[in-house]
Amino acid sequence: MISGLSKTIMTGNLLFAGCCIVYLIWWSVAFRPGFTAPMGVKSALFLATAALGIAGLAFIIRGCQMAEGNNHFMAIMAVGAAIYIILLLVTNLVMHRTVTTELMLIVFWVCMEICACNALFGSGLITAKAFTVLAVIVLVASITGMICYLKYYDLEPMPAFYDGMVPLILFALVMIVISIYQAFAIKS
Repeated sequence: MISGLSKTIMTGNLLFAGCCIVYLIWWSVAFRPGFTAPMGVKSALFLATAALGIAGLAFIIRGCQMAEGNNHFMAIMAVGAAIYIILLLVTNLVMHRTVTTELMLIVFWVCMEICACNALFGSGLITAKAFTVLAVIVLVASITGMICYLKYYDLEPMPAFYDGMVPLILFALVMIVISIYQAFAIKS
């Protein structure tokens, strides 16, 4: 039987994966070059994306609050805030990339997933090796997302459209993989 903490984090990850999937659908209808979707459709998809994201975040925060042991949530969030500021300055001032909310979402997602994995590790539900593997998967996905973020404005419209989908697909897959791992590997 999966623990309450693990089940809560898993629920949060699956809701957030759903958020990424609906965000992907919204992206597909709102930003497809040469396509104009009705405003009502775009608005409904955007609201569904936000609702799933907020619900997923609430579950992950609750799961992290349930964690026992030595937790480093504030340190993770502080490092994330510092990384965001550095990336914001470097991408905007040095690379001259227009700043969009996606930069914040990428950094926020990494912090959220590292906090979730830390909660599982701090409560003794996963080993240090499992934590390390999951953290590396999260970091590789986020670096890939950052590469897509940086390349977006350098691409022609259709390649840029597909480039914008890559982080959403990757992040959803990572959260689903973490949830599958939790379902089969965590029994206490």
